[in-house]
Amino acid sequence: MAYATIVVAEGLSRSQHRRAARMGPRAVSSTRPIGALMETAGFEAIEVRDVTEDFTATAQAWFDAFATRSRELRPVLRNEFDDRQKGRKEMIAAVDEGLIQRLLVSASAPSQ
Repeated sequence: MAYATIVVAEGLSRSQHRRAARMGPRAVSSTRPIGALMETAGFEAIEVRDVTEDFTATAQAWFDAFATRSRELRPVLRNEFDDRQKGRKEMIAAVDEGLIQRLLVSASAPSQ
């Protein structure tokens, strides 16, 4: 199995963790490392790769592209346009502050 996820960075203070949870996408607030969660679920050969740098570039490109096309997108997205742009800006800021990370996780089901 493989998937990409956004997580709160490890080693943050409680206040930083709360800030990261607010600035990141929904369901980013776990306090346990992703590897430990995967082990608890019974997965083996767990590999976690930090792809935050690529994620930041993509998030910034999305923000810029939406801003460039705002005149065309606002009528289509209505109130969602500003919310989406705000969310992208907050995620970029959270990454820049070291509060959240984008991880690529792969693992194998336990052998039987």
